[in-house]
Amino acid sequence: MSVLGALGRSRTYSESASEAAKTQFRKALREKLDEVSKSYKSIVPEEEHLSNIKNLSEDLTSEFRHCLRNGRLRIGIVQKALNLYLKYLWCVNLIAPPPHCPFDSIIIRCLCNCSDLHWTSIDTLDDYKRLVKGAQRVADGRPLTEWELEIWLMGVQSERKRKGTEASRTDKGVEGGLPEPFRPSTSNIDKEEEAVISGTVTSQGVDSSKKDICEILVSKASADSLPHEYGQKKYIDMTIGNIPYEAGVHETQKGVVWISSVLYRKTPRREKAKLVDALAEIGIEKGDKVTITRNEDGTFLLQA
Repeated sequence: MSVLGALGRSRTYSESASEAAKTQFRKALREKLDEVSKSYKSIVPEEEHLSNIKNLSEDLTSEFRHCLRNGRLRIGIVQKALNLYLKYLWCVNLIAPPPHCPFDSIIIRCLCNCSDLHWTSIDTLDDYKRLVKGAQRVADGRPLTEWELEIWLMGVQSERKRKGTEASRTDKGVEGGLPEPFRPSTSNIDKEEEAVISGTVTSQGVDSSKKDICEILVSKASADSLPHEYGQKKYIDMTIGNIPYEAGVHETQKGVVWISSVLYRKTPRREKAKLVDALAEIGIEKGDKVTITRNEDGTFLLQA
């Protein structure tokens, strides 16, 4: 589970990595996690834990450079794998409480002054220490393991409640209690075939904070699946990493279609967000290819 949790959305592998190489890497990572975890049966000092993260990154980078993205197993991915593995062992009383907790996008959103950090791209211990210090401030003296577990449980309960509400709405829709736009289709004839749009993340320079001003250049072959019109910005509802946004779609005089660098959160206040930050949350960077799927309800889903 910890291996899947760390690798699931982190874009760990290079594009040329073979399935055999990926399998060997996952096996080696599991073995190293098991080996390192044995020392946590008693309390491990924070400095030793930091050394374990660094050593795991360096050892696996040295062995699997050929199949890793940019030739590196990043610190952010290693901390997620190790901390998550230790969390599982601690929850079943097989080890003493670990010094840290797993840091992912959910936990990082709870921290102050860490919004510029994304666990999938962190590759220095200094940035990782910023997350730890941020969590320690919010936890206010509580062990990070207990604090993170509480945050995680609240997230699970919230998700179950949300899904339960959606299921209830669906049931009412079938009975005719909801307006037509909200009812699930009962006929395959009514189902619109999913449209798949491909694109590339490009940069138009950097902003004042030295971040890339990223846009998505849509391929000509799939551009017609997006609403667009020369001289006018068209908005679409697009989900990135489970977060819904409004995204602007543009077209140049020559017919080039792209998605703009500024997003708007689907909240009452419609807060601005940066496309580069939303993409980083799911491990996507400048130069990466993306796939955008049009759903039956007319919304869109962006994936790596």
